[in-house]
Amino acid sequence: MPAGPREAVFTTLLFRPERGVADLHLHLARLQVHAQALRLNPDMDTALEALTEACQGRLTEGLVRLTWSNDEWTCSVRERLSLTDVDAITAPAPRWAGRINGTKHGAWSWASEMAEKGEAMGADAVLMVHDHRIVDERRATPLLLDDDGVVWAAPEEDGGVASITLKTITNALSAAGLPVQRGHLNERRVARATAMVLVGTGLGVASVDTVDGVTFASPSQRLVDVCRVAYEAHMADEATWTSLWGAR
Repeated sequence: MPAGPREAVFTTLLFRPERGVADLHLHLARLQVHAQALRLNPDMDTALEALTEACQGRLTEGLVRLTWSNDEWTCSVRERLSLTDVDAITAPAPRWAGRINGTKHGAWSWASEMAEKGEAMGADAVLMVHDHRIVDERRATPLLLDDDGVVWAAPEEDGGVASITLKTITNALSAAGLPVQRGHLNERRVARATAMVLVGTGLGVASVDTVDGVTFASPSQRLVDVCRVAYEAHMADEATWTSLWGAR
């Protein structure tokens, strides 16, 4: 991938051979927002064709990275590693100029570097920290359940990527009595948390057991259980999927 942030924009979608790709319209809508911030003008009319060609002949589930760069679409497909529970470490979040923060851009090598850092420490997840607060995770969105039963997600102005997965399960969380609030995931809020859950296209839904080796006081299963039910219901919904083979 190109080194400069304004040289590319991308999104990563879940592919299943019997279903197609999940949440295509949400992914493309977010990609367009990011492209505008990056001053790129992708040809959205040909994105589905690029995805179809990349997944042709693939017989197993995978993650498809759809990238616009050098005035063309490219795709890469990799295996999906979904985990039910993880150990996390923290690391400094990369920061970019102004509107670049929060976009999926061309200088994304930092994510691989964070993955290597996590692997070296035996961690499955790396929580990105800026100004003494968690702003994102390298491949998912963190949610906190505090001791008052409130679910917290970092505000977008903190610089994290807006989560497609969180958007698709927010209504179900609210219906289950767990409405999502936006607020800084600072040290005080994390210390009061009874659970942390990661949600994302690549990971699915995973419970965070430890952060930098520290467990949560009075851990609760409620948030992860509700997230999993909501996520599985969304994945089972026919409307979630766009068939690639019917696109031709």
